[in-house]
Amino acid sequence: MSIKAYRHMLYAMLVVICCLICVTVFHDINSFTNKLAVSGNGELTKSYAREADARADMLQEGQADGTVLDGQTVENENTTASSEKTETVHMVMPSGKPIGIYVKTDGVMVIGTGEVKTKTGESCCPCMNIIESGDYITAINGIEVNDKEELISNVDKYGSSDVVISIRRKDRSMDVSVTPVLSANDKYMLGLWVKDDISGIGTLTYVDENGFGALGHSINDTDTGELLKVGDGAIYNTQIINIVRTDGQSPGRLEGLIDYSSKNVIGRVNNNSSYGIKGYMTKNAGDYLSSGEWMPIGKKSETHLGPALILSAVSGEPKYYDVEITAIDISDSSQNKGLEIKIKDTELLNLTSGIVQGMSGTPIIQDGKLVGAVTHVFLRDSTRGYGTFVEDMIQ
Repeated sequence: MSIKAYRHMLYAMLVVICCLICVTVFHDINSFTNKLAVSGNGELTKSYAREADARADMLQEGQADGTVLDGQTVENENTTASSEKTETVHMVMPSGKPIGIYVKTDGVMVIGTGEVKTKTGESCCPCMNIIESGDYITAINGIEVNDKEELISNVDKYGSSDVVISIRRKDRSMDVSVTPVLSANDKYMLGLWVKDDISGIGTLTYVDENGFGALGHSINDTDTGELLKVGDGAIYNTQIINIVRTDGQSPGRLEGLIDYSSKNVIGRVNNNSSYGIKGYMTKNAGDYLSSGEWMPIGKKSETHLGPALILSAVSGEPKYYDVEITAIDISDSSQNKGLEIKIKDTELLNLTSGIVQGMSGTPIIQDGKLVGAVTHVFLRDSTRGYGTFVEDMIQ
């Protein structure tokens, strides 16, 4: 064999050896990458499993993202190689404690018109077909009116002269002209039945970082049935002194003592809607803020038929009682009757016979989440009633 041919043979052998080495290295690298991903049955390899276990231990010890401290909302961040996802959990503290409620109307609410007996013995109705039930009087001749006393004094001041009354009807403002008449008791009157405040007992549903929510349904005027336009209001610490059980004809009720002094105000009301009242807590609310269990809210989509709890302090201290969610309606038309519940707890049934007036706002809890609040009782069966979704209350 010539030297030249021998050299060509050596070169060919070197090329083959290099190719074999490259193929082996690529195979090793590819195998290493597969081991870093998943095994053939789709499970994490041992090294990744150990890392996952370590992260799970951190979560249990409250050291990783997503920890909730003292009811505050903390962002939960799950980081992957390609994206970062952030989820916020709304935390609340259910209450179940009874509260006294006092609200003033935004203006003076008209609940009806009537006749005035004049000095001459005639009957006159100055506001007939001019002012309607449900209107709110906000001013007399441009002077702001906040309560009944201001309305009466301003009307009497102008005597028999026409007065311009500023009213709010639904969402529309207008001015109307009315001539007061001199009554038999020598006062100029308009012949109106009016209201400027309302009070009662209800239940505090929850407290969160934004304030509080209570009742689960609106405060309505008992004469007109209209939702009250609230100008100002407060909630008060109250003590239940008696529970009137239902007699089968009318619902039972909670009776309590309410101290309306400023030192007893635990919150201010700034909103009245179909889903209850909302506002902020005051410095006097220490007992309402220092005790209780923080938990996430449950969404409508998470709520299901079956066992649940209500949290109520009708016995004098907050206790959990067994109930059952028997029907769910998440449609917009359900308003504050999206949940139907049945009281199952014999202790509560022995105490109240079921749901009574004053329990509106009682928290409904399912699967460790606040899902709603009691709003109504069935007249013919006080063990059953309606509730509203807390998701609607908070919005």
